[in-house]
Amino acid sequence: MKYKCRKPILFALSGISLALQPAGVFAVSAEFTQLLDNIIELQPEQQITQGIRAQHSSNQALSESWISGDVDFIIHHENDALTDNENFKNWQAGVEFPLWLPGQKNAQQQVAASYGQELTAQQIYLRWLASNNLRNLVWDFQNAKIELDAARSALQKTRDLQHKVAQKVKAGESPRLDLLLANKAVLKHQNQRVQKQSAFTIAQNQFYVWTQTRQLPDKFQERPLSPLPAEQHPQIIRLNSTLQITQAKLQKTKSFKQGSPRLFLGAQNDSDRNNENTSLMLELSIPLGVNPTYSPRVAEVKRSVYEKQALVDKAKIQLEQAVFRAQQTLASAKQSINFSKKQYDISRQALLMSEQAYQLGETNIQNLLLVQQQTEEAKLNYKLAQARSGQAVANLNQVSGHILGAQQ
Repeated sequence: MKYKCRKPILFALSGISLALQPAGVFAVSAEFTQLLDNIIELQPEQQITQGIRAQHSSNQALSESWISGDVDFIIHHENDALTDNENFKNWQAGVEFPLWLPGQKNAQQQVAASYGQELTAQQIYLRWLASNNLRNLVWDFQNAKIELDAARSALQKTRDLQHKVAQKVKAGESPRLDLLLANKAVLKHQNQRVQKQSAFTIAQNQFYVWTQTRQLPDKFQERPLSPLPAEQHPQIIRLNSTLQITQAKLQKTKSFKQGSPRLFLGAQNDSDRNNENTSLMLELSIPLGVNPTYSPRVAEVKRSVYEKQALVDKAKIQLEQAVFRAQQTLASAKQSINFSKKQYDISRQALLMSEQAYQLGETNIQNLLLVQQQTEEAKLNYKLAQARSGQAVANLNQVSGHILGAQQ
């Protein structure tokens, strides 16, 4: 099997910087998108960026050096004191180091450049991850707020009913059992309010930890955007960048099919009973043939290339499936809004009729409490359906590769 370099990878990485250009295409406020910077500062993954930056810097320095490896200090001494004893002595001292062949240096420069592209790709990828975090945080906060508001509203309506029932019981128009049932309903809704308050406090605190604010920003509702081409998706850009590094390392490994020439620079001193001579030395060693470890090393790096390419191909399939699921979720959420609104409208009419019937003594408190509870649940479902639709849009934009505050 022959390995072929895939050109679309280089094309995708060459346009990486475009994805970092700010723009206001989202129907969200600047206050919302600015929260992204706070999240990015707290990302644990930023440590990986430091590691990539160090790799880029070190490989760049190596590619700019005219020495391709370590420098050896060599000392050589000869003395015939234990043999002929002619007082012959020879001293040699110098340094030996490998030199780049033109193809080897070009391959190393490509390795350094690929690490630079990975650094840019990593920055894009982390902004995409931060966008996902912010989207989840803001909608978790919003949903918790909706449920808390609903619990407060239900409690207030139950208290209002309790007050009316107490007046009817005092006037002798209703039995004391109605008041007991109304009191029981109030206690039930008080407990629900406490639980929703706790859930809201947790969501608010988690939002604060990442964004350093306890207030929801204005205009965080996004509009659905078309999915980005696969090669422009932040996750694919990142995976392609690691693939390109492996490809560059493969070319570097191939460039060392013939070993690097080695240069020795030093001095030599020869002396006997009559003479002493000192001279400078220059020695160039050029390897012949092919290193027997060349083929195994190339095969090993090729395997890494195939593995990286498989990850890219797999990620493309997964992203395509994720986008389809997100689109279906959004379509379902939009339909749910219409259904839940109709249910809420019917429930309000039923509640109005039940309240009138209770005032006229045509129905009991149990039926009124049940209809009131159903109306509050229908109202909550309608509000949550609206929120789920907005969250579904945010999720679709996320899996489609769109970064908050970035030009599409």
